Amino acid sequence: MFEVKGAHLALQRVGRMFTRPYGLTAARFDLMNALGTRGMLQKDLWKLLNVTRSVVCEMLQSLLALGWVKRERAGDSRTWLVTLTEKGRGIFKVVFDEHVNSGDVAVAMERGLSNGGILDDTLPVKEGLLWDCGGIIEAYRTRPSFRGEELYLTDVEAYCYELTTVEEGTWGDVPFITDVEWETLESFPVPAEA
Repeated sequence: MFEVKGAHLALQRVGRMFTRPYGLTAARFDLMNALGTRGMLQKDLWKLLNVTRSVVCEMLQSLLALGWVKRERAGDSRTWLVTLTEKGRGIFKVVFDEHVNSGDVAVAMERGLSNGGILDDTLPVKEGLLWDCGGIIEAYRTRPSFRGEELYLTDVEAYCYELTTVEEGTWGDVPFITDVEWETLESFPVPAEA
């Protein structure tokens, strides 16, 4: 889990490197990208961006204050339609052209996916990463968590306890990795190659 969090934070640093000179964050850039040329209902943004509603509200408040987005009541008058302003489209286009279209972002991603240049072909890595991330998102982000409706556990001790403690009569005996005698695994039959 720490590796996943570390990878996320490392990518955030790369994103900040590209967006900070323009007064943007990577998250705000993603939100502006999601709006596209037609805009989007605010109620749909959090699902698309895989963040909580409150995060979208905070980002929109910042972008509204900068004059980069505007909101107007949608046709049903119950939700907001969010669109980029002319100023917002202009700053987004500059960042997109200078860093995405130029290939800077792709080069940065390839460096990470190639393990610092060790791998020549990163396509299998990309596919595996997308598969794995999709599985994690499906299992834990789009459903209520095993602890109820709360999305985040705030106490690290409680989190570790939940991951490592087996309740009586639920999972059975789950050994720690150090409890497994690895020599015995050699006795398992190896499937023949197809």
